[in-house]
Amino acid sequence: MGIDVTKVSGEMSGPRLRAPKHRWHAFFASVCLGITCLTVGMLVHDWRQAELLDRTGIRVTGVVARIVPHAGRGGGNDRGEIVYTVAGHRHTVLKELGGKHYVSQKGQTVCLEASGERPLLTRLCGDRYPDGDDGFPGGVLTAVAATIGFFFVIGRWVIKRREALAASPPHPQARRVGIKY
Repeated sequence: MGIDVTKVSGEMSGPRLRAPKHRWHAFFASVCLGITCLTVGMLVHDWRQAELLDRTGIRVTGVVARIVPHAGRGGGNDRGEIVYTVAGHRHTVLKELGGKHYVSQKGQTVCLEASGERPLLTRLCGDRYPDGDDGFPGGVLTAVAATIGFFFVIGRWVIKRREALAASPPHPQARRVGIKY
């Protein structure tokens, strides 16, 4: 059994309540700012790891222990579980083996650069960044697009706010100082 709201509270009169129009500005601006901060943080992290590998990199030869197929639609590169040894310790890393580093079967050898300070930090020989060279430009474009979106939304909000203030009548108690007619 449902309750009829119109009988309890009377007829609903007047305009329907709506959320203020400026709320989408704040939401979209915060999303854009969050994406920018997250992407820039990831880029700085990759940059620092690349510099550490440049300073302390050791070339090692790894062997593909198994191929992990790409999960998902739209293709993509398979990942390979690579086993390598640094300073007498055996390590395993999962790397994307597509593009210029194409490896098709298990047992093939792969050239890696491992950090002397952190042997689990590796990159494939010839790459600049540990997660592959394709990710860095995409991250930069994402950060730039999100920053442009942030400034666009803030600028739009400021313009709308100025228009609303200009269209509203002045407050009765407001004094005009320094304006001569």
